[in-house]
Amino acid sequence: MTRLRIGQRRTTLNPPNESKLAIDGGEPVAREPFPSGMLGPAAIGEEEVEAVASVVRSQRIFRFLDHENSHCTRLERLFAEMTGCPHALAVGGGTAALICGLIGIGVGEGDEVIVPGYTYIASASAILICNAVPVIAEIDESLTMDPDGIERLITPRTKAVMPVHMRGIPCDMDRIMAVAAKHGLRVIEDCAQACGGSYKGRRLGSIGHAGCFSLQQYKVITAGEGGMVVTRDRTIFERAAIRHDSAMCFWNPDDTTSGPFPGENFRMNEMEGALGCVQFGRLEGILARTRELYKRIHAGIADCPGIQPHRTNDPEGDCGISVAVLLENGARAKWFAEALRAEGIPAGSMYDQGIPDRHIYRFWEYVMEKRSADAHGRPWTSPLHDGSRAYHPDMCPRTLDILGRTVIIGLSQTYGDQHADYIIEAIRKVAKG
Repeated sequence: MTRLRIGQRRTTLNPPNESKLAIDGGEPVAREPFPSGMLGPAAIGEEEVEAVASVVRSQRIFRFLDHENSHCTRLERLFAEMTGCPHALAVGGGTAALICGLIGIGVGEGDEVIVPGYTYIASASAILICNAVPVIAEIDESLTMDPDGIERLITPRTKAVMPVHMRGIPCDMDRIMAVAAKHGLRVIEDCAQACGGSYKGRRLGSIGHAGCFSLQQYKVITAGEGGMVVTRDRTIFERAAIRHDSAMCFWNPDDTTSGPFPGENFRMNEMEGALGCVQFGRLEGILARTRELYKRIHAGIADCPGIQPHRTNDPEGDCGISVAVLLENGARAKWFAEALRAEGIPAGSMYDQGIPDRHIYRFWEYVMEKRSADAHGRPWTSPLHDGSRAYHPDMCPRTLDILGRTVIIGLSQTYGDQHADYIIEAIRKVAKG
């Protein structure tokens, strides 16, 4: 089987016995399975085991027993250093990070927050938990929020915009920030899937007024659960910290100038902090490898007819954790994904998961149907909002069209060059077939 180096063009055709698609009974391209496990979890080794065990042995699992020397504090410093933001807050999860970040920037009842139609349901849930109303925006062919569609969604109630760097792909932050500045809006970056990514030399999470990260199982690095809020604004940080801990003002009263208000218990524990610190040390190595694979594959399929690689707003800053190609229509994309899987490639289209994909807005039932845990129906029934926002499954047709035409192949630092070449070979074979 022919292998390609970066930048090398194909000069030979497949032999006749390899040209028949595996879905039609031909020989599959991948002659060995792809490694199981991806990104952060696949990097876990004895260092992580020892870090967590040492916390358990110490019997000091609560971070505020020794705040200055805690693993959670160390992890906060690592994120602050990476992003260049002076303030970082470790919390119990990515959704908790969004809630605290939203409270930090002043979002509350009666407000609206613009969020893309392609993001995990937690992004919208965090807005609702803050008693605000999510406003769903279209995406473009970068699979991230379309800056061109933001302004028409803005009302006097709009408080913030939440760009989401989906699949490690940077949003077009210059244009989003320009729209936000024009209308006096706050920007909160959802970096749950993009830890370590950047945009034009600036780390994701540091561009908006606040940035929120997740350390959940399926992220670039993991602590099992856990999250982080970063900001350059001291007031935003204090408000986020008070919301994350119902007693925050009383642990270190000299550190806060904001008055106390009710909070949660979203604290990160020391086991998560210790695991997160070790994983943080693996971040650049993981991304260096995924980016290498990403570039190799994109070079290998650059001249492949019938497909369109997803657009990225910053090729160098993209985390490179997935390859996305767009086909001419949804039926073709679904067949293309099936054909790639038959070739041994772990590919999927947006609508062949077997279960509703909660990353697609039309499957956010409690948003579509305006459901609430509140007996009075807040925030949907709030007298501070006119209740005019309506939702329906087809409200973002461009988003549904783009996602329906998209085939995704996740990448892992565990893949060898041969796995990248399998992907190249299979895409070219299926496109030709």
